[in-house]
Amino acid sequence: MNSSHSIWNENPVVYTTIKRFYSAIITVIYPFAHYCVLTKSPKKFGFLKWVIYFHCFWITVEWLSNAFLIDILDFQPSVTLKIDGFFNKIFDSLFLYKVYCCIEAISSTSALFLFTSRLLMIVNMYRPILSIRRIICETLIYVVVGIFGLWSIPATIWQLPNQKSAKEEIVNIEPHYPDCIWQPTCIVVSANDTDSEHLTAILTILNWVSIGIAIFVSAKVVFYLLARRMMHESEATRRMHKKFNQRTIFQAILYLSFACIPFSVLYLTILFNVHIPGITYLIDFFSENHPTACAVSLFLYYDPYQNFLLDVVGWKRKISIEKPSTIVDRSTFVIVRC
Repeated sequence: MNSSHSIWNENPVVYTTIKRFYSAIITVIYPFAHYCVLTKSPKKFGFLKWVIYFHCFWITVEWLSNAFLIDILDFQPSVTLKIDGFFNKIFDSLFLYKVYCCIEAISSTSALFLFTSRLLMIVNMYRPILSIRRIICETLIYVVVGIFGLWSIPATIWQLPNQKSAKEEIVNIEPHYPDCIWQPTCIVVSANDTDSEHLTAILTILNWVSIGIAIFVSAKVVFYLLARRMMHESEATRRMHKKFNQRTIFQAILYLSFACIPFSVLYLTILFNVHIPGITYLIDFFSENHPTACAVSLFLYYDPYQNFLLDVVGWKRKISIEKPSTIVDRSTFVIVRC
């Protein structure tokens, strides 16, 4: 008689092997991105260069954690997951999950800092003097952005239950649970009672959706400020506005595809207790490639890096004979959170 309660493929060898091979190839993007930011950033980037590099550093850490070192596999729609990375034989799995939560939150916050710096650059375009009032106001803005991005760390860590009692409760109550639940690499991320599961799911969904809304609204504010201040500029500037708006829309699509939708779907299945066969693989692939989408977006949004990449691959660019306006040079630096 089969006593298994599992409804998942808990050891997807083929999927894991293909993913590792793919990850090894994709990892090449990250040192190239570091090189571009450090050596190809023009002097007029100023402090922005280090904001970009801070973001580049943390998406690299997130990618290495996702693909190799920690590598979380969620058992949708359960509150259990498994640590599949190389570190699971060295460190305690619960500790690795806490580290993963911190890395993910800091990486997301670094992207928010990057976008905030772009927004402030547009707002301060005609304010060359750095006054004390401006320093205080901008510092407060960064503090608020930091809180907005990092609040999920304590919320996630504090709700972690006692693993032994939580697993016993799952085995005694839940009709389905992974057979590997008693393995040390399998952990329970929230209490098994319905209220705790729902609260975790709702908070996580609200976190991702609220960040998405903030990105979209802020991006539109930047575009509105650009368009309003440049009403009497040349046709080249108007084309630049259109190009910036298209990039903003594409950036929003990247965020929705690789972050908001995967994590929202994952926690919606927990919230409504719905099992969708095979959805775990899609959630795992798209969520783990979120930092890669961020790295690629650096080359899509920042012209100096994009031009260098095209030179490396030997792609000949079409050279415009029109004289660009000064605002074009500045506005091509704008980036939105990926």
